[in-house]
Amino acid sequence: MKKTLFVLVLAFLLLSLFITGCGPKKATQAQLSQLEELKMAADQAEAQVAECQKKVEELTKEKETLLKEIEELKKEIEIYK
Repeated sequence: MKKTLFVLVLAFLLLSLFITGCGPKKATQAQLSQLEELKMAADQAEAQVAECQKKVEELTKEKETLLKEIEELKKEIEIYK
């Protein structure tokens, strides 16, 4: 009886150690630093995307202005022909 109880207690201890060892781990400082670097890189990428979108809008407006000027110049050329 004592031997069975000892084996059960030992099995329970081993099982609890195994479960504890396989459980969630705390992040190391290196992992936290990497996550922070990735977050900063993502923020920079978002800022670059916003800047590029703004530049595209500006260039689109400039293109429309230039196309209007070209049309006006074509009309002037037709007048002088």
